[in-house]
Amino acid sequence: MKRYCFLLLVAVTALACRNKQAQSDIKNVDVQTRTFMVNSDSVLVDTLLVSEKDTAFVIKPKVAQNPTLQENSMFEINVLFSNKKWPALNFKQAIGADLFLVDDLDGDNMPELLLRPEWFSSCWSSINLFSLKDNAWKLVKKGSMYYCADEYPLAKRLEEKENKYYLLTDSLADDKFIINKSEIKF
Repeated sequence: MKRYCFLLLVAVTALACRNKQAQSDIKNVDVQTRTFMVNSDSVLVDTLLVSEKDTAFVIKPKVAQNPTLQENSMFEINVLFSNKKWPALNFKQAIGADLFLVDDLDGDNMPELLLRPEWFSSCWSSINLFSLKDNAWKLVKKGSMYYCADEYPLAKRLEEKENKYYLLTDSLADDKFIINKSEIKF
C-alpha cells in the first residue's frame, strides 16, 4: 500500500511540474488579435480550410446578386486566420474570395497566400500572391485568371522550374486563351 501511495505522489508531482512548465510556455507566446464586430444583417462569414491546421474566415458583405450595386458601393473583404500569428488581410473590390495557402517560396519560413476575389459576374478575376512580411500581407504578384476553367484551379497556379517560381496567369489573344508564366520576385 505504501508503494502505491508513493507512486501516486510521484505521478501527481510530475504532473504538477509539467503543468507549471506548460503555463510558463504560454506566457512566452506572442499573440496578436484583431476583433471584428459582425453585423449579421450586413455581412456573411465564409470559413475556408487553408491547410490541415489553419482556417481562414472571410468576412464579406451581404449583397444581392444585382449588378447595379457594384456601381453604387465600394465592397471589401477581411480575411482572419485561426493562426493568431498571421495578421488580418483586407482586400478591396471583392464580395468574397477563394484562398490557397502556399508553402514558403522565398525561404523566410513564412507562408505565401493566393487570393482570387469574387465579384458579381464573369469568370475573369484577378489572382493575387501575398507574402507575409513584417507582420503584414504584402502583394508580391498580380495577374488575371479565367477561373471557370478546370485546367488551372487556384492550387495549380504556381510552378517551380530551376529554383524559380512562376505565377500562371490567363489572357486572351485572337479569341484564344493564353497561359502566361510570370516569374515571382521577392
